[in-house]
Amino acid sequence: MKKNIKTRSGFCSLILIGLGIFLGSCENKGTDQSKEVKQPNIILIVTDDQGYADLSAYDHVSKHCETPNMDRIANNGVLFYNAYVTAPVCSPSRAAIYTGQYQEKWDPKMAWASGLPHNVNTIAEVLQNAGYSTGKIGKSDFGTNYHNAQVREFPLQHGYESFIGFSAHAHDYFLLDEKIEKSTPDPYGTSASLGRIFVDSTKTSFEDTYTTELFTDKAIEFINKNQDEPFFLDLSYNAVHHLIHEVPDEYLEKWDVKKVANYDSSYGKYKDYYWDYTQVGKISDEEMRKYFLANLNCLDDNIGRLLDALEAAGNLENTLILLVSDNGGEPLAGANNLPLSGSKYTMHEGGIRVPMILSWPNGLPKEKDYKHRVSTLDIFPTFLEAAGIEIPQNGELDGSSLITPIKENKASKSAKKPLFFQFANQWAVIDQNYKLVFANDYNPKNRPITSQIMLGSNPGKIALYNLEKDPGERHNLIEQDSIKAKEMQTLRQSWLKGMEANYGNYKKN
Repeated sequence: MKKNIKTRSGFCSLILIGLGIFLGSCENKGTDQSKEVKQPNIILIVTDDQGYADLSAYDHVSKHCETPNMDRIANNGVLFYNAYVTAPVCSPSRAAIYTGQYQEKWDPKMAWASGLPHNVNTIAEVLQNAGYSTGKIGKSDFGTNYHNAQVREFPLQHGYESFIGFSAHAHDYFLLDEKIEKSTPDPYGTSASLGRIFVDSTKTSFEDTYTTELFTDKAIEFINKNQDEPFFLDLSYNAVHHLIHEVPDEYLEKWDVKKVANYDSSYGKYKDYYWDYTQVGKISDEEMRKYFLANLNCLDDNIGRLLDALEAAGNLENTLILLVSDNGGEPLAGANNLPLSGSKYTMHEGGIRVPMILSWPNGLPKEKDYKHRVSTLDIFPTFLEAAGIEIPQNGELDGSSLITPIKENKASKSAKKPLFFQFANQWAVIDQNYKLVFANDYNPKNRPITSQIMLGSNPGKIALYNLEKDPGERHNLIEQDSIKAKEMQTLRQSWLKGMEANYGNYKKN
């Protein structure tokens, strides 16, 4: 991790904080009540399509990228080099984040639309039952049942007391009012959506605002409103997802890129505008990267505002903050995943290994690089342990808590087991340092891939890699280590049978 990075507010203090961790019951039985440790507030920040090299706390940071406020979280806690999501796209990945389980258990197609079963607990439901105030702000996406406040996938139906945001893959950053919604032939797409957003279950207009800033404003309001009891804030930005060119003017000027006119109904369908500006053509490769950096810059500044608000409220030391990207960077939006190969949509490392940082000054060490493998399946049990909630031992959760492994700098229980992936016809198994994978590149001819991204070296072939020696997946070991490949293929087949055996156990809409 890069140390002593200058930040907007000079946050990075080296004051030593006495470590304390709440590990007993919520009442802290058997201890001196005068020494009771208060349950931490918990903030989960999910960014959208952030590249593995697009976090400047990393030593492999991409050129020109600076994220000083995200780095504040890393400098105040833990920087993960080896963090994985369960899918290379947002919807199934998020299903696993919020349930702590492989989404393949209830999705026979093992693809985009996993949904959210009625009989699977979410992080919000468990924390709410333990006395936490719960709020979600931003993007809600489980691959199905969009724009509908009555379904299980809607935040108020799975544990959140309040919600401000949208129900779709993506949403326009600027156009959040009823007038544009009514004048548009197709406002309710999955990725190409615009118009009013939800305030709880009511569609509400916002004018003269920008989603990244609006979501941060509402997150700060939530923090200031919930001072007396522990809270869980799920802050899911649509940054840095397409439409990547939509950035406030000050950031366009800083990064020297032109302003593109916002959509209006004279353009025709909104999906046509969305498509035209999510490919190289009207925007060049070089411009796409600059728009990405401008969008990321705005996101980082807003995370800084959030951290400042926590500090001003006196909540920073006992707030657990975890920031993670929902999948690998999207090169068509200008993201950078180097030194990994591949990108979002692929099972190469660039599609499933993501930036992730965690801080909790009262419970975890600071300025720590953690290079053991972790997964977003570990987020749920980590939050439970931090909150003093008993972690189920019945196999319901597929990850394990990272609290003790981080403090001891050891691999977690789940890291000692294989990690499995399946997305449509692509799949992978990671076991210790080895990865067996079948991946495809995502590089349609009419959407050139940005030049700084490496394509996979063996698309469309089963390949075996030693990730410790070859994180860029350039050297296929399938022939020289065929025995290991067969062992991992057997592991995969056993896992698939286990997933298939679960299908009838989940109640879907």
